[in-house]
Amino acid sequence: MRYSFIKPKRKPSIDSESRILAIFLAVTLLLVLGFWAFMLTKKSSISKETLHLRQQTRQLKQKSQSYRAQIERIEHLAKKYETIATHNTLLKESIRNLFDLVPDQITLTKAVLDKGGLVLYGVTPSKDVYNYLLLAPLKSVFQRNVTTFYPLKNGWWRFVSVNEGSIESGSEVEE
Repeated sequence: MRYSFIKPKRKPSIDSESRILAIFLAVTLLLVLGFWAFMLTKKSSISKETLHLRQQTRQLKQKSQSYRAQIERIEHLAKKYETIATHNTLLKESIRNLFDLVPDQITLTKAVLDKGGLVLYGVTPSKDVYNYLLLAPLKSVFQRNVTTFYPLKNGWWRFVSVNEGSIESGSEVEE
């Protein structure tokens, strides 16, 4: 029989190298599972963020279209305003020029500007004063001039002068 000087120890079922290998495999498996779980949560958050960004993009496109429509409307109104302002300036100048044409001897009671021309109502001391002082300048501005005279009790003449031609306006002026 053989005797041993040391007390026998139980032999481990797994040796130390196998234990290290098992721990390494377990840690690796835990790391792989953790990375997989991290990737799943990232994928989920990215898909939610993508959906949110798509909705935001749709809303921004709608706002952009709305702004474009507003810009077009404002540009249209600005052009319209500019046209009206230009037309008003021309009308003021035409009216000023018209009243500059009227001599001091003739009194205008009403002037009507329309697209076709100008109608003047007034009083003149004689037909000759009208014909020489007012009709001549009117003939240079308008293509057709028709004047009707009505006698007044004091010897003066009331007249209605219809002038058709180049002035393009649309208003009535009373003096």
